[in-house]
Amino acid sequence: MTDEVRSLSPVPFRDSRLEELHAGLHDVIRLMELEHHLLRGRLDTLKADSEGAQLLEGIIVLGGVLNRKLTHLLGLCRDVGGL
Repeated sequence: MTDEVRSLSPVPFRDSRLEELHAGLHDVIRLMELEHHLLRGRLDTLKADSEGAQLLEGIIVLGGVLNRKLTHLLGLCRDVGGL
C-alpha cells in the first residue's frame, strides 16, 4: 500500500472497550507495583536463608514476569487502538 493510498484510507473505528481495557491494564500494573514494593519491604525483614524469604523471592520474580506481560499487552492496546 502506498503512502498516498494509506492517507486516503478511513480512520479505523476505535472501540471504547479498548480504551477501557487499556485503563484497566494500567490500574492492574499500578496495583502490582504497589504489591511488589510491599513484598520487597517484607522480604527485608526475613532471614535471607529462610523458607519464607525464598518463597517471597519467588513471588517477587513471578510478579516481575507478570508485569512485563501486562506491559506488553498495554503496548498492544496502544498500538491497535491508537491510544
